[in-house]
Amino acid sequence: MKLHLTAVPLLLLCSCGSIPTQRFEFDVIDTGERPRPCLIVVNDDWIGAADKNQFVNVDTDDTLTIEVPFPSAEVEITIAPVLVEGGKVARAPRSRKEARDYSGFMDETRRLMLRDPSRQLFILPRKSGNS
Repeated sequence: MKLHLTAVPLLLLCSCGSIPTQRFEFDVIDTGERPRPCLIVVNDDWIGAADKNQFVNVDTDDTLTIEVPFPSAEVEITIAPVLVEGGKVARAPRSRKEARDYSGFMDETRRLMLRDPSRQLFILPRKSGNS
């Protein structure tokens, strides 16, 4: 019985380790299969995403790889379209609404789990009323 009681604290110590992470590669296109410049936002941290330069397809057709922490079973990823002028982001959005209003494209939000595929493709449509 004593052995069983001493094992419980050891299990608790082991379960309090670091937060697990997973490396994800993000790619974003529009419905015409063209690269779409976007900001990749993790768990609604808009300022952190811009500060960490989490942009994709700004001056070339590329992907963005991010090491995503999982403090819970799921994380929320928001793909926010941005306007690019002269190969640079003209304005980093601070909300989904702002991204839609200034870019003319819809955003997309997806919940990812630790064991989801590492490659994530997002396809963004134009906002209704835009051509």
